[in-house]
Amino acid sequence: MIIKELETQNHTDPLRRAGYEAERQMAHYLKRAFGEDPNKLVLNNLRVERGGEVAQIDHLIVLRFGLVVVESKSVAGQISVNEQGEWTRWWNRQGRGMPSPVLQGRRQLELLCALLDEHTAELLDRGLFGLKQRTFGAMRREVLVAISDGGRINRKTEVPEVVKADQVPERVQNSVNQLRGSLTAFAFSDTEMTRICAFLRNRHVPARDVQADTASAPAVPHPAPPRGLTGVTFPPHCVPVAAPALPTAVHTPTCRQCGSDQLSIQYGKNYYFKCTVCSGNTPARPICPTCQQPARLSKSGAAFTAACAGGHQWSYWTNP
Repeated sequence: MIIKELETQNHTDPLRRAGYEAERQMAHYLKRAFGEDPNKLVLNNLRVERGGEVAQIDHLIVLRFGLVVVESKSVAGQISVNEQGEWTRWWNRQGRGMPSPVLQGRRQLELLCALLDEHTAELLDRGLFGLKQRTFGAMRREVLVAISDGGRINRKTEVPEVVKADQVPERVQNSVNQLRGSLTAFAFSDTEMTRICAFLRNRHVPARDVQADTASAPAVPHPAPPRGLTGVTFPPHCVPVAAPALPTAVHTPTCRQCGSDQLSIQYGKNYYFKCTVCSGNTPARPICPTCQQPARLSKSGAAFTAACAGGHQWSYWTNP
């Protein structure tokens, strides 16, 4: 499924225009292969920030077993990779060195994973009957470099991360097939995949100069986006919605062990439901019924209100 479409870009610079065309080509292949697959969630042209650093990811694929970063490279002639892993771009028999897109993709993925690690408790469920917090440490992480259809690859050493753009979907499917059926493989739940995609889409910050390539275009300052209750960044120009009367939750939480709705919210490391029937614990992780983003709870007496980063609020639970 396509969670975030590729943003339309109008470049006057030929190199930027060629780069965008390579991304558009790759986005087309991913949509054709995974557009209706609920187990492969695609975010195109994702740009997130952490601690003053920026991760610019051409294509991110959230799989059941982990994350795949795809770096799109526009190549009109030929690229070569020598035994030292050094990259050269060739055009009209003239070579010019270029940074390794494999290392570039790994750096982007590393920063993205660091951002996810900071929000582990919000994004992942607790395991072992709610006693232990799951982490991102065991998830699969992979980088692929997609060379545009018109380019040629001269490999003097094996670089398994480098493929032609039309081969990326097959490589992704092969990775899934290798892990499918493994009892020890890390796997996201449906809810966790939804939370992660909503979180990343909400953290996306478009580049300020992505639509302005000419020096004559006046620079328009963009205000810093406000911070939400969960630490999630609002999208630019997104105004939180404040309802005068809080709606109630559509879904009634139940005990994950016995299915009872005889619960009360307690607080340990995080909020959780305590079942009065079987004494089991169930994480209290509200999902916004309007925008499907993860939400955070606030307490006022016996009443608990949920609020998501999109500004929606609703009455989540009242303890007996």
